[in-house]
Amino acid sequence: MKYIVCCFIYLILSKSEAQCFSCKNAPSGTIFCDDFDDSISLDKKYFEINNNDGDFVKMKHIGRDSSYGMRVKWQQGEVSAGGLSKSFGRTPDSYIGRNSSMPTTDFDEIYWRMDVRAQKNWIGGGPAKLTRAMCLANSNWAQGMMAHLWSGGANDHFLGMDPASGIGLDGKLKSTKYNDFSNLRWLGFKAGTIDLFSSENADRWFCVVGHVKLNTPDKKDGIFEFWINDTLQASSQNLDWHSSWNRDAKNMHINAIFFENYWNAGSPVEQERYFDNLIISVKPIECKCLSTKTIESTYSIKFEVQISENSIVIKTKNLNNQFQFTILDIQGRVIQTEILHEETKVIDTSNWLKGIYFLIIPETNFRQKIIVI
Repeated sequence: MKYIVCCFIYLILSKSEAQCFSCKNAPSGTIFCDDFDDSISLDKKYFEINNNDGDFVKMKHIGRDSSYGMRVKWQQGEVSAGGLSKSFGRTPDSYIGRNSSMPTTDFDEIYWRMDVRAQKNWIGGGPAKLTRAMCLANSNWAQGMMAHLWSGGANDHFLGMDPASGIGLDGKLKSTKYNDFSNLRWLGFKAGTIDLFSSENADRWFCVVGHVKLNTPDKKDGIFEFWINDTLQASSQNLDWHSSWNRDAKNMHINAIFFENYWNAGSPVEQERYFDNLIISVKPIECKCLSTKTIESTYSIKFEVQISENSIVIKTKNLNNQFQFTILDIQGRVIQTEILHEETKVIDTSNWLKGIYFLIIPETNFRQKIIVI
């Protein structure tokens, strides 16, 4: 193969450093939001916090767009590395109800969001439990339903949804305690299509949104679905979460979401990942950036594109930030997306088909045509 490419571009850029999301502009319908940028301590927001002896903590510059976020560190072989437990709506006791949002309301339908990123050079696939929405049905933490989002699919590189109910088909609570798996009805695992846990997607932010709607009593019309970066991953819309359970006004509804770092098999090495922008809402949540605040600065960057038989090399000078670049084919389909944070980046093209491609660095308006012949 030969590559025809215009090789040298010099740009003077006006850089726009926008924070992708802030709770100050949380979308309509939000009942809880935490971007970790305020000074409120976590024990004033959540009913339970496990900081894993200081390994799961709020830190500056590790959130999205270098904001505050939560850093979790797994030691080699470690299984449980901390988590946040948030309650909302009516709860069965004052402990679960501590810091509950809208504590007198019953919620039959909610959406929730979290942004997640694994460190550069991440290995091991998905760390099992990520987040779950639940009905905590009594003070013993028996679960009336669980909308799990945890890793699965090929090599555990994907996020999957695994709905389960602790309510029998007779409308009575069968679950007796937390994670009472032997008394749960499992309603069908479905894996997503974006491999956010692969090593190739390490060091990239992904926005995960879940949606749960309880069924109408005695009908199979419950919903569970989830998106990654505004792309639907999987959906079930005929679930029998609770049979007739919700007909009794005393019974609990959806009232808790856990944000978790629990790796059943343990991490193969010491490594980190990061959480940011946790939202619970009664309305759909978009992942697109909502902030319009910008900070202007000017700097110079040189981009040089070199070609060889099976690769393209991007070289930069004066690189003082990291950029995301994307390769598109002639039909506008994404072939590859990566982070440019080093002065030399090699792109393997050995499996590319002949044709026209475009290398784009959106943040800088850089667009380079590449012809493979």
